[in-house]
Amino acid sequence: MTRFFQQQGRALLANGYLIVPITPGHKRPALPNWQHSRLGATDLSNYPDHGVGILCGQGANPICAIDIDTTDPELAQRFTTWCQDNIGPTCERIGNAPKILLAYRAADDGWSKAASAWFEDEFEDRHRVEILGRGQQFVVYHIHPDTQQPYEWVDLFGGLEYMRADSLPIVTQAQITQALAVFEQMAAEAGMHQVKGGASTFQSTTADDDPLMSFEPAVGIALSEVKKALSYINCHDYDTWLRAGMALHHEYGADIAALDAWDEWSATAPNYQGREDLEKRWASFGQSGRSPATVRWILKAGKQALRVVLRTEKRQGMDELKLLIDRCDDGMVLLDEVAAIARQVISETPELRPEVVAAMRSRYRQVTGVALPAADLTRALREPTPPTVKARRPLTEFGNAERMLDKYGQGLMYVPELAAWHCWTGVYWRRALDVEVEHMAKETVKALVQEIEDHPEPAEFFKFCAVSQQAKMVRNMVTLAQSDPRVNVPARELDKHAHLLGVANGVVDLRTGELLEPDPDLRITKVAGCNFDPAATCPLFQRTVAEVFNDDLDMVSFFQRLVGYAAMGQPTQDVMVIPHGNGSNGKSTVLGAIRMAFGDYARSADANTFVSDGRGGNAGGAREDLLRLKGARFVYVNEPDENSELREGSVKAMTGGDAITARGLYSRDTVEIMPSWVVFMPTNHKPIVKGSDNGIWRRLMLLPFTRNFESDPTIKKDPEREAKLTAEREGILAWVVQGALAFQRDGLATVGAVREAGESYRSQMDILSEWLEECCEVDPLFREESSALWRSWEQYAKSRGLLMYVKNSVSLGRRLDARFPALKLPGGKRMRAGLRIRADFDDLV
Repeated sequence: MTRFFQQQGRALLANGYLIVPITPGHKRPALPNWQHSRLGATDLSNYPDHGVGILCGQGANPICAIDIDTTDPELAQRFTTWCQDNIGPTCERIGNAPKILLAYRAADDGWSKAASAWFEDEFEDRHRVEILGRGQQFVVYHIHPDTQQPYEWVDLFGGLEYMRADSLPIVTQAQITQALAVFEQMAAEAGMHQVKGGASTFQSTTADDDPLMSFEPAVGIALSEVKKALSYINCHDYDTWLRAGMALHHEYGADIAALDAWDEWSATAPNYQGREDLEKRWASFGQSGRSPATVRWILKAGKQALRVVLRTEKRQGMDELKLLIDRCDDGMVLLDEVAAIARQVISETPELRPEVVAAMRSRYRQVTGVALPAADLTRALREPTPPTVKARRPLTEFGNAERMLDKYGQGLMYVPELAAWHCWTGVYWRRALDVEVEHMAKETVKALVQEIEDHPEPAEFFKFCAVSQQAKMVRNMVTLAQSDPRVNVPARELDKHAHLLGVANGVVDLRTGELLEPDPDLRITKVAGCNFDPAATCPLFQRTVAEVFNDDLDMVSFFQRLVGYAAMGQPTQDVMVIPHGNGSNGKSTVLGAIRMAFGDYARSADANTFVSDGRGGNAGGAREDLLRLKGARFVYVNEPDENSELREGSVKAMTGGDAITARGLYSRDTVEIMPSWVVFMPTNHKPIVKGSDNGIWRRLMLLPFTRNFESDPTIKKDPEREAKLTAEREGILAWVVQGALAFQRDGLATVGAVREAGESYRSQMDILSEWLEECCEVDPLFREESSALWRSWEQYAKSRGLLMYVKNSVSLGRRLDARFPALKLPGGKRMRAGLRIRADFDDLV
C-alpha cells in the first residue's frame, strides 16, 4: 500500500499547490471532473492507495510544467541544463528515465497546452517538449505504471514536497516560446529530423492514442540482418512481440519468410500460442490504413539488447577469471598462466583492470604470504614483446638518452603539457625535481665505462665518455629523453579514474570503499594525507562536527555527504560551497582537519581566483592558479576581503561541467583541465553577487556555521584540539570515504537549513527589489523613461551606499530586462514597460 496522497499530499497543500488523486497503476486522475476540483486536508484520507498530482494553470500560483519527452539522455540533459540556466533552477522529476519534467510558476493563469514539433531519430523514436498548462495535471508522487518504481525528484531542493508554490521560478510566455525553439534546434543538432507536418504549439497525439503512424516506405534491409537483431530481443513482453510483427509485416508484406521469422522468434516465449494465432494477427496488420513502426525499431532494440548481452559476457569472463585466481595455489603459476588470461580480459575490457589487479594481489599474498611488488605484476600483465637482440647504443646524445631510459625508464614519466618529470614511489607518481632527473643522467654517464667491451675502438669510446661528462651533454640527454614514448605520457592520462583515491598505503575504490594495491599504470599522481584504514575512528572530530552544527544530526549527515561528494572527483552537482558565519564558529578547525586528510587532493586557492580584486583580468596570460588545481578534489579558498565581488564567470566556468584551459608561467602550451574539485570558500563576509540570474544562484551553496564558541559557556575550549585532530587523520579519511559511499547511496539531499541560508543570501543581494518596492509602482499598463529610472536608482543607491552594486544605466537595464521589457518609441526615446516612478519619490529618498 502506498500513502502518497495522504503524506505528500498534505505537504503539497501546505505549500500552496492544487492537488488531485491519481488512480493506482495509471497516470490519470481518479476524479471525473478533476480539472475543477479543489481538495483540502479533509479529503486526504479518502484516497489511501492513490498517487498525487498537481493541477496546472490555476489558482494563486498557476503551475506550468515543462515535460521533456525524449529517450535520448544527452538531449534531455542538455535541454534541462538550458532551462535551469535560462529560466531558473527548479525541481526535476524523473518517471521513466531519461524523460524529465521541470516545474515552474506561470507569469499568468489560463495558459493552455503548448508543444514543440515532433522529432524522429534514425530508429523511429519520437522526441518533443510539451508545456503543461490549464486543463492539465502532472504526477508528483506515485508508482510509475511502466517502471513500477516511484517517481523521483532529483533536484537539490528535494522536490515539490519541500518547495513552496510561490517560490518556484516564474516563466513567461516569451521564455516558453524561446524554450520550444531551443529544443527544436538541439534536436536538429542531434541528427533528428522534424516529423512532416509537425510544428510548435500544436495539439498532437498522446501515448494513449493509436500507436500506428502515418505511412512510411519500407527501409530496404535484408531479412537476415533483421533476424539477427531480433535474436537479441526478449519476446516475452506482449507489446514488444506485437510491434516486432507489425514491423516485419510493414517491411516484407506478404513474404512468408518474414512470417516464418516472426514465428521462429515467438516460439522462444513461454506464452507462445502457436502458428495459427500468428497467422491471424499477420493478416490483420495494415488494415488500419496506416503503417506500423518500421524495422528500424527492431534494429535499435536489437542493438540495445546486444549491448546488455556483451556486458553480461564481459562480466562472466571476469567472474571466470576470478574463479581461476581463487583456485590458483602457486605464485609462479599466477604470474604466468593466470596472468596470460588476465591480459586478454584487460585488453577486451580495460575498465576491469583495477578489479583484476586487486584480485591477483590479494591471491598472491594468500598463497605466498608476502606482498606482490607492483613492478612484478605490471610486467606480468603487460603484453609480451618478441625477444630481440640487445642493440648497442650509438655514441651520440640520442644514444645517451636511450641509455638513461634503459636504466631508469620504468620508474619515470614525462608530461609534456606540464613540462614535468614524475617518478614512481612505489605508491604513486610523484612530481620529480629537476636535480633528481639530472642525477639519473649523471649516473648513466658514469656507467658508460661498462660498455667498453662492446666497442671495437677504445680510444674513440673513451673520448665520447669524456665529452658526455660535459654539463650540456647531461642536459641534452634529459631533454631528448622527454620525447621517448616509453616515458612520454599526455596529461589526460593522469588521475583519470575519478573513482580511485590515492592513499599512503595504496588506492581506495570509492565505489566500494575497498583498499587496492598501488599500480603505476593507473597514473595516480596524488596521495591523501595518510594510510587508509576502514576501521579507523575519529571520535573527537565527529564530536567537533556535531558541536559546530549544534548537534543537528541532519546537518551533520549532510555535511559528511557533501565532503564525500567532493572526494568523488566528479562534481556533477555544479555547486560552490560558501561556509559562512561570524568568528569563532569552528569552520576553520573542521575544514582544516578535512584538508589534512585529503593531503595532495586538497589545494589552497587565492580568493582573487573567485572574487574581484579591483584589477584587470589577464586574458591569454599564464594561469598558474588554475594549473595548481588540476586533479584536486577539495579546493580551500582563502577568506576574501569584505565587500569583495564574486567573479561570476569564473564560478560558472569551474562548476559548469566543462573543461577550462590554462597555461603555465613559462609554458607555450595550454592545458585543458576538467574540474574535478569542489570549492569551499569559508568567509565571515559573504561576497557580493551582482547577478540575478539563476545560472549563478543555483551554483552557490551557503553552509551556515551559526555557533559561537567564544560566547557559548557550554563549550570548553581545548588549545590542543588541532594536535589531537591530527592524530585522528586516518579516522577522518575513513569518515570521508564513508561520506562518499553515503553520497552514492542517498545523493546530496540538501537539508532545510542550507536551503534557507541560500534563500536569505539571495534576498540580501536583491537590492533592486527594495528600490522597486519603495520608489516605484508596478503594473502592466505603466511606462517609464529609462533615463528617469536610472536617475531614481542613482539617487536612491547613493543615499544608502549601494551604488557599487549597479554602477551605470546599462547594468540597471540588464537587471530590469527579465521583468520589465525595454521599449523604443518614435524619436529614439527609450522606456520600460510595467513600472513607473512613484509621484512622491523625492519625499522618500
